[in-house]
Amino acid sequence: MDSFYSQGPKNVPEGYTNPTPSFKKHVFLSVLGLLLFIILYLGLTFWFGRLAYYSFLNADDLWSFVLAGGYAFICLFLVKSLFFLNKKVENPMQRFVTQEEEPVLFDYLNKLADEAKAPRPHKVFLTSRVNASVSYDLSLINLIIPSKKNLEIGLGLLNVLSLGEFKAVLAHEFGHFAQRSMLLGRYVYVAQQIAARIVGKRDAFDQLLNVISSIDIRVAWIGWILSILVWAVRSLIETCFSVVAIA
Repeated sequence: MDSFYSQGPKNVPEGYTNPTPSFKKHVFLSVLGLLLFIILYLGLTFWFGRLAYYSFLNADDLWSFVLAGGYAFICLFLVKSLFFLNKKVENPMQRFVTQEEEPVLFDYLNKLADEAKAPRPHKVFLTSRVNASVSYDLSLINLIIPSKKNLEIGLGLLNVLSLGEFKAVLAHEFGHFAQRSMLLGRYVYVAQQIAARIVGKRDAFDQLLNVISSIDIRVAWIGWILSILVWAVRSLIETCFSVVAIA
């Protein structure tokens, strides 16, 4: 069989694949918004951490310690959302397969990836869907180190496509493996995970606030004030990230 990529595209206008000014503008706005979001987030974290440090350092009465503890609470509230790992959601209709289990499939995929000059898939999942897609695990470290991409193959495709059509679909997915078009999306997605954890996730920090706020009023007011500050931080992060999403 002749190589699937043995010949380049024909009759393609000159400069057809060059990015348009509109595309460049949207990328610039997206990157700018993302940078501003990161600067704001890290700036707030550093600011509350600095306030907590100097408040503890100079504390000489109960009120000073309470104030320093409040600053430290908000700082930790921001810091804890930086540490996450977004793994592919387990699906009962999805099966992770290895090369030992399906040597013929992996031989075919590896040859196609090499032919397309694309990285080989890190993991391969078989599903019942009529679909093929690329997915990856994400964490904060992936802002620096690219994450390895996984390949999903919907077994429904095998029932409706010929081998040549199936190869074309996989070649399209390997195109995502090889190109850098998902780079900006990865950065935005990591920022989205941080914002989502701040805005939507309720954890031990919120439970602690609820406990403090339900104690005697002589202590509960501390929880009320911290709850207002947490609400303000969440609202600010949600508003700022919405600008990034629009861009």
